Amino acid sequence: MTGRSVGRRGFLVAAAAVVATACGADESSPPRAVRSLPRPVRKQTERPVVPDLPAFVPWQPGAAEISPEVKVAAARVLEALGTVPDGVAVTPAAGRLTAAGADPTLAAAAGPLLPPAAPAVAQLVYPQYGGLERDTASIMAVVRQTWADGATLRERVVTADVRLRRSGGAWAVTELRPVAPAPDAAAALTGPAAELAGRVQLPEAAVADLAAGVVDARVVAALLELAGTYRLAVSVFRAGHPENVFGTDRTSNHTRGRAVDIWAVDGRPVVSMAKDEPFLLDFLAAVRATGSDEIGGPVDPDGPGGNHFADDLHRDHVHLGFER
Repeated sequence: MTGRSVGRRGFLVAAAAVVATACGADESSPPRAVRSLPRPVRKQTERPVVPDLPAFVPWQPGAAEISPEVKVAAARVLEALGTVPDGVAVTPAAGRLTAAGADPTLAAAAGPLLPPAAPAVAQLVYPQYGGLERDTASIMAVVRQTWADGATLRERVVTADVRLRRSGGAWAVTELRPVAPAPDAAAALTGPAAELAGRVQLPEAAVADLAAGVVDARVVAALLELAGTYRLAVSVFRAGHPENVFGTDRTSNHTRGRAVDIWAVDGRPVVSMAKDEPFLLDFLAAVRATGSDEIGGPVDPDGPGGNHFADDLHRDHVHLGFER
């Protein structure tokens, strides 16, 4: 063998030096910087801010209400249909009815009693009698709906004729007859009808009756005359009232457009007024002075055969009408 032989120790030292040189492993050299790749930015989906809805307050009867359990049964159904928590779908509504102790199949006839969107709150403006017999009744309910449309609150007022029946001592809703909304009705009003809408509290169904021209001019004139002295809240003209005088086959003067029901005067529900209260008696006299010859109310000031009449049905409103 020619040349010098390399010992084992020398070989290992030389190999280590080669590796160190190739890798740059010099203890005196600073560590190389590591380039950081940018982290992906995760986009957050912003949920629209839901505005604060009015607090839900279940309707409660006053001390003077006749058969208050009838109205409470109707109110709970209407509230269950129209009050929808955030995150809950408006339909199906059967579950909400079941939770309220009502027939879930009523949801099929709810129509505009269901709000257009959720969350929503339904508050009864007032549930007025349209009929009251031993085992059957009609409640003409005016319901204010408020719902969230994105970040905007919207509102409408819906009227419904709610039919009830008593079975085994308990009252239950058997039928819903809501009035379809007419949101553009107010824009169509002219003349005395437009003036009336600006001076008297009217639900949307009543405004639609005015716009359709189905309200007798004498009724409009009588309300305008009363509005010069009193602040009036109307429940119904025609839409939302039973077609016949409840429990009979006689056509109601409401159906003919010749009558109106007033449920509050100067901010006070008629049902809260004592029968001998001078304010109520003065108001009834003012109604008579308009020329109305069909005046129902809590009290009959002129006795049998006169223009006035009183019964349990009219304890909660004043009916102003014209017989012919």
